[in-house]
Amino acid sequence: MRTLIDTSAWIEFLRRNGDVQLKSQVADLIGSGRAAYTCPVRFELYAGARGPEQRMLDEALSFAGRLVVSSELWDKAAAHAAALRAMGITVPASDLLIATVAVENHTSLLARDDHFGMIRQGVMPGLQLT
Repeated sequence: MRTLIDTSAWIEFLRRNGDVQLKSQVADLIGSGRAAYTCPVRFELYAGARGPEQRMLDEALSFAGRLVVSSELWDKAAAHAAALRAMGITVPASDLLIATVAVENHTSLLARDDHFGMIRQGVMPGLQLT
């Protein structure tokens, strides 16, 4: 089974002094061909990267599968956002979209971001966090 790697986990993986356990998890996913990313993650990573970091991203992402975001997934994420807002919970739209992609593609999600726990508790009990 694939694992969608969130921006927060990729950043930690690429940090020189990043969390050793997380770095090992990501390396294992890449080595076993189970690593995945989605366009919002790619966008967030490249938006914050500088020259040499972009080359590192190119290399790392070349070993991961891309999960496409269809218009249907955008609509589902928007519905989840409305449901969370009705509960008084606000999370970044990109995190909702990433979580929706994970659930709809039957993948687990590797992240170091508390928003995903809030999303799972609020509207996506099927979100598998690694």
